[in-house]
Amino acid sequence: MKKLLAIIILSLCFITPSQADDIRDFQIDGISIGDSLLDYFDKKKISSRKKTFYNDDNFYKINFNSNKSVYKLINFHLKKNDNKFIVYSMGGRNIIEFNKCLEEKKLAIKEVKDVLGVQSQNDYISDYRKQYGKSFANVTDLKIENGSVRIYCDNWTDKYEKENKWKDSFNISISSQEFLDWLNTKAY
Repeated sequence: MKKLLAIIILSLCFITPSQADDIRDFQIDGISIGDSLLDYFDKKKISSRKKTFYNDDNFYKINFNSNKSVYKLINFHLKKNDNKFIVYSMGGRNIIEFNKCLEEKKLAIKEVKDVLGVQSQNDYISDYRKQYGKSFANVTDLKIENGSVRIYCDNWTDKYEKENKWKDSFNISISSQEFLDWLNTKAY
């Protein structure tokens, strides 16, 4: 399992021999914060996957299912009216049983801390899942230069897994400070 996690982390990050300097050193499938998605996907494919569900529409999300990625689902947040399609936040998700996810989460946190200059760590159980019965997420936020890494495990109750086909999952996201500021002040 440690070897699998090491492969996931190494494929997620492009890391120099010393500690990484900022959030742009992270990669998912070779894509980093600040990159143009046009270098990886065509404009039509990007535009066709646009989802806006925030109160403020300055950013939007796109999702891709992937058989080529370490993650089965990858997502990106882009800025409205940006013709370059610059990435401000990105993440990956895999379906995994909750208790196994917690084990992988611990290993992922250690790996991120070993290679990045983590400024602070905040661990908590989310309350935004309360609308779904006893469902919750076990979350760790790692503050790094110019942004944050969030690693979390979703734990859905059986009722919502059956009704909505939601599954327990391992999630990791990397967000620029600009995106986080918007998320915390305008998105909701």
